[in-house]
Amino acid sequence: MNKTRLTTLLACGLFLCFQFASALSPSREYKVKPEKYGMTYKEEKVSTKDGATLLGWFFETSKKTTNWMVISGSGDGNMADNIELAGQFLSAGWNVCMYDYRGYGGSSEFAIDADTYIYPQFTNDLNAVLDYLRKSRAITKFDLYGVNIGAGLSLGVGLNRPETRKVIADGPWTGLELMKKKMKEKKGKDVIIPFGYDKNMEPMYACDKSRPNIRGVMIIVSPQDEMINPSDMKLLKCSTQTYIVNSSPSNAQNFSTDKNAYFEKVSKFLNQF
Repeated sequence: MNKTRLTTLLACGLFLCFQFASALSPSREYKVKPEKYGMTYKEEKVSTKDGATLLGWFFETSKKTTNWMVISGSGDGNMADNIELAGQFLSAGWNVCMYDYRGYGGSSEFAIDADTYIYPQFTNDLNAVLDYLRKSRAITKFDLYGVNIGAGLSLGVGLNRPETRKVIADGPWTGLELMKKKMKEKKGKDVIIPFGYDKNMEPMYACDKSRPNIRGVMIIVSPQDEMINPSDMKLLKCSTQTYIVNSSPSNAQNFSTDKNAYFEKVSKFLNQF
């Protein structure tokens, strides 16, 4: 590979890491769908209490189980980006529910400003999916997995739900004011945080409570990530296990750096307690 091409690829990689850590970047088009990999699933629509309609993909294992994993995306792209993770959870014995936030994929229209860190409506979206599982499928217990924006939502929403058993949060944000300050310090970027965001839904506040239904919280983080690293995770007092991915250059690459090691840790955590 020549030097110019290598430099270009490195620059692109850094840009993607920046996008992952700092901006909402929705995609309406699915680059790939589960059937390409021979995966059986159902496409269903979920209504939110404030009138949005979300598209969800529901996968069930070949062996009947009550285990359900709900995957919340990073805020970059759409749920198709997590199909491989869905396959890993299915292999581990979990049914899987994936969904798109409003403004993403096949969900309702919603204007997304790239300068906004997160929208409070996304908490409505995750709650709607969990309500749908409970009411339409009679699922009384579920586990949550999220990446970046979805990791924080999984903590904030999941820890406030009595049905939640375990939460796996890969590169979660901690609190809105803290993230706004850090974005300015580390990236020189002013981001918009929403007014009236329920503080109970911010990870650092959701974690600061004891809930007997929660059987474990796993935090996944790279020590090389500039925005969200192990020292930040000390604010999340709910963690029962922290997986530090030492070889990962950023949280955006925690899974892809060593997929087998990553999911071995995740699977072990799910099968504990």
